[in-house]
Amino acid sequence: MRFSIEDPKRAALLVIDMENDFVRPGAPMFVPMAYDMLPNIKRLLDACREKEMTIIYTAHVHGKDRGDMGLMADFWAPIGSQTALVDGTEGVEIYQEIAPKEGELLIKKHRYSAFYNTDLETQLRNRGIDTLIITGTVTNMCCESTARDAQFRDYKVIFVSDANGTMDHPDLGAGSMSAEEVQKAVLTSLSFCIAEIASTEEVIKKLR
Repeated sequence: MRFSIEDPKRAALLVIDMENDFVRPGAPMFVPMAYDMLPNIKRLLDACREKEMTIIYTAHVHGKDRGDMGLMADFWAPIGSQTALVDGTEGVEIYQEIAPKEGELLIKKHRYSAFYNTDLETQLRNRGIDTLIITGTVTNMCCESTARDAQFRDYKVIFVSDANGTMDHPDLGAGSMSAEEVQKAVLTSLSFCIAEIASTEEVIKKLR
């Protein structure tokens, strides 16, 4: 599947969860691949801003009262102990190198998908958006969940192969996988029936 971007005003760039707690080296939930792909996200931001496209950031956060955690606390120790992703702290701010500019949206979420219990779809529909370019972290969790939810809602999805990042997965009963193996598996799966897989350079060419 290949999607053209004939009208950039009908496309939006989603920057998923590029928060300090994921991107800053030494952070509690640091994802090395997310840090390494910062230059590609910068290039995409520049290209989309040049076309005056809609740019939407998301931040995964949880309140100090723990009322929005649910099972997230069971799967992620830093969330359960509130050493990461605590709403109102520096850790959930977007990494400074790619921080939102005035007029760009920031949507807070409490689950993997950016659509779940947020106003993302309302924001997209009101702007006439029909195509989403997805970047961010973590590839196989928040980014993939958002891509699948977008396709279920009939958005055309362009998933950027070198601007989504994941981490090594330990053996928790199904075997371990390196970040590179996880990345390949997700891209292959999404390409089959969910999204177009394109590199940063390929997306920029579309915009031109």
